[in-house]
Amino acid sequence: MTHNPLSLKVVQRAFALSVDVHRMADQAQDAMARLSPGMRNQLLRAVNSIALNLAEGTGHPSPAKVAALCNTAIGSCNEVELQLRLARALDIIAAHYEPLIDEVIEVRRMTFGFRKHVLAKPDHP
Repeated sequence: MTHNPLSLKVVQRAFALSVDVHRMADQAQDAMARLSPGMRNQLLRAVNSIALNLAEGTGHPSPAKVAALCNTAIGSCNEVELQLRLARALDIIAAHYEPLIDEVIEVRRMTFGFRKHVLAKPDHP
């Protein structure tokens, strides 16, 4: 694997998604606290988990370990998507809802592709 996680497009996109969700959560902080206490912290933990697990995977020589970290990132994508949909259903967010959902879906798709690519390689350091 690469030594620089940010050289991977999927990590770059996941990182940018995290920044965008942090900005949205800061703007919606009061509504989140009022309507769904704990939502902001859970959403931010989940969105950070995507890029962090992908970055951690870039340091492992074992394709199986990288794939397992990709699976965790995929699960975090699922969680972020559902949290965003819940925030929209509760009228906590509106302005940047669709682009964020679209980006979560794209990062998840890219992560599936990255996992498939990694698993196609032999299990050698």
